[in-house]
Amino acid sequence: MPSPYLFSPCLLLFLRRSCIADGVGTKLSGITVKRVYGGAFFFERELTNTYTSRTLLMTEEIYLTFTMDVERIAERSPTGGPESWEQSERAIRGFADVLSRHDLLATLFITPETAAEHTSLFFELEQRGFELGMHLHPQSFRDNTYKEHLGGYTYEGQMEILGLAQADWADALGRECRAFRPGHFSANDATFKALHDSGFRQGSISPPEREALHLRAVWRGADPDAHHAHPSFRLIPGDLDFYEVPMTVDPDIRTWEGFSAQEFRIEWGTAEDLLSVVAKRVDDLVARDVAVKTLVSITHNMFEFEDPSEPHRQALVGVAERIRAVVERTGLTLVPATLA
Repeated sequence: MPSPYLFSPCLLLFLRRSCIADGVGTKLSGITVKRVYGGAFFFERELTNTYTSRTLLMTEEIYLTFTMDVERIAERSPTGGPESWEQSERAIRGFADVLSRHDLLATLFITPETAAEHTSLFFELEQRGFELGMHLHPQSFRDNTYKEHLGGYTYEGQMEILGLAQADWADALGRECRAFRPGHFSANDATFKALHDSGFRQGSISPPEREALHLRAVWRGADPDAHHAHPSFRLIPGDLDFYEVPMTVDPDIRTWEGFSAQEFRIEWGTAEDLLSVVAKRVDDLVARDVAVKTLVSITHNMFEFEDPSEPHRQALVGVAERIRAVVERTGLTLVPATLA
């Protein structure tokens, strides 16, 4: 039976320009519709998948991805890291266990050396539904030869570094990586194209409204919503086959000596503080009727997430326990997701 709903002009534009090219898609009146963030399809009426005869239904959903930047140990990382590999493993496992107990998921952005150190743990977490992505500080890579943040390098320089990192990643985990986040969210107008050309297809590169010149991380005015990246200008959507899912922030609150908006960052507040950021973001997404609604959190592998008395664990647990209620008061359904 035909549905009474019709496509909106905005959604038609979204379908034409904002679908990830990651496999055979659904043919709809000349539009190829493919999987988008979190494996979801977005329509305003019932549609039939002509390849499998399945019916795809519109949903009002918001996709929640927790992330962890998994650094190598501090003695080998000028940009910071856990005190030991033992602390690193405790942090990763504790973080993952809290999320799993609440039926939540995460993308782990892992430096290549850490991928080699905790290989069996990462494969275990992948089997539990977690995504393995790459994290990279050039200054903390290999023998610390590189001295700049990623956003301080040209396209050619970034391609060199990313190519070496992909090789190390493949040595550790048996395949190249598809998801990426740079250290300190450092990037310039060449970065998305360099990532795409290095084999990456999704990431969380941008914290909207960050302005940290010393980190080569300037994101004032960046699109805060999930979008395909632009190949030559980092702040706007484009048609590159790289899907960017920005960090969740409250743009009206400045922190970190004014360099950053308040982020949905586990180490930057209590559960109440963090859920306030979430609530404001959800209200904004609903008010603007954004097609792909997302929430992205961040933390690091240097906190004792296995220790119930540790404040960062308490903040994580509080968020995990209460975030569904914060979201669902608006009528949206919370969908745990990775970036893949």
